[in-house]
Amino acid sequence: MYRRAYLWASDGTRLITDQQTATFAVKQIVDMMGKLMRSKAPLFEVDSRHQLSFVRRTTLGEAFLLSLKADLGAISKHFPAHRHSPYYTLFKRFSAPVRFLFSGNKLFVEDVPRVNAAIEKMRAFAKGPALGGAMRNLRRCEHENGKASRELLLRLREGYSKLLAIRLDFGYYSNLSDKGRIFAQSVSLKEAQQHRDRLLSYLRRGPLSEHLAGYIWRLEYGLEKGHHYHVAIFYNGQALAKDISIADMIGHYWRQTVTKGRGMFFSCNKNKEMYERSGIGMVDRSDEEKWEAVHEALRYLTKQDLYLRFRPGPRIRTFGVGGPY
Repeated sequence: MYRRAYLWASDGTRLITDQQTATFAVKQIVDMMGKLMRSKAPLFEVDSRHQLSFVRRTTLGEAFLLSLKADLGAISKHFPAHRHSPYYTLFKRFSAPVRFLFSGNKLFVEDVPRVNAAIEKMRAFAKGPALGGAMRNLRRCEHENGKASRELLLRLREGYSKLLAIRLDFGYYSNLSDKGRIFAQSVSLKEAQQHRDRLLSYLRRGPLSEHLAGYIWRLEYGLEKGHHYHVAIFYNGQALAKDISIADMIGHYWRQTVTKGRGMFFSCNKNKEMYERSGIGMVDRSDEEKWEAVHEALRYLTKQDLYLRFRPGPRIRTFGVGGPY
């Protein structure tokens, strides 16, 4: 299964990229490895019937073979400044000798011992202190960000009978080379930080600032998209109602004023049909289902660290919370 992220060139041309495919592959590998580390039985066994030998595979074995198909080189290319999950690093290291043993979706009988041996090496390494320590450090960061997000939502629900929830992605137009290669604009991290600060200042001091309840932001980076932000903004739902118009107003401020035409934005509120449980729009304090959707939507902003964590440098923030106001 391949997923594609849509980018835009400055002339309005929509560009189709494989960056989201790489993201999905990392998640697929990490989720599979988590299950593998909790399992003990062989994933593949050789069986015989009517004097013919064949490979019997488990459901987890199918997932393992699917992970072997992932283009690890493309993942490294798309995410050059990221720390990968220790599970991904473990898979990459110990699957190397067996990654090219099968063609298509077929695993040959004679290759089963080597594949099972590689899997046992993964399991053995996972029992050591190195992997456990790395996973604890990763979960500690995710837990701290998740705690800050949950605390803000709890205080917002206590303080407001209604909230207007807006989700926006802020980035920059991508470039398309003569050979069809997609690459990000030359926007430095310092510039992206300055743009973020100006946007947040607009939220706190702009025309709707008196109704601002809080916000959450996350910085990410990709080879084709460059630096970009995922932002959730909350307003007093008793005072404001037109979420699509407000999202467009904030997005146009980013594009025209903050980035001087270099930036682009995507409004989740304008595309609610893309989300089964959006957690955006008007959220009533008593609506348990909608509030669960809000929490679920924002978990992405912290859970992503368990798969890929952007590392721009020491003491540089990639996640922030503002409010309640």
